[in-house]
Amino acid sequence: MPDVGFRKWLGLTYEEMTDARAIVSILLDSDKVNVRGVAHGGVVAALIDIAMGTAAGGGNYDTRKRLVATQELKVNYLAGAKGEQLRATATVIRAGSRSIVVNCDVVTDTGIHCATALGTFMTRRVAPGDPNRFQPE
Repeated sequence: MPDVGFRKWLGLTYEEMTDARAIVSILLDSDKVNVRGVAHGGVVAALIDIAMGTAAGGGNYDTRKRLVATQELKVNYLAGAKGEQLRATATVIRAGSRSIVVNCDVVTDTGIHCATALGTFMTRRVAPGDPNRFQPE
């Protein structure tokens, strides 16, 4: 299933997806920055949430191993997110049977570490619209 809606609008690039790590990037066009050319905090937070959810789930919608939902997300904005691209690197710290703790760092294409985050994701039940491989037979 390709990205749809908000995720599609973000125009994400999935650079790496493994069972415990994801690198997701986004190009900063005029819709995603404020009048000073700094990425909106919500765009940065969305990038973080998607990167961490991708790492926690073991991949994007087509490749994930677990169904997860964000339970908690804390973002520290360290510097203005300026540039042409942001790259979020998310790494699973610990994966239990029901919850997964993930950290994430966001760096601009100019090398500025602009945000860091910590999140908790919970495994969830299968729902309509989830990939067929998760549906009961």
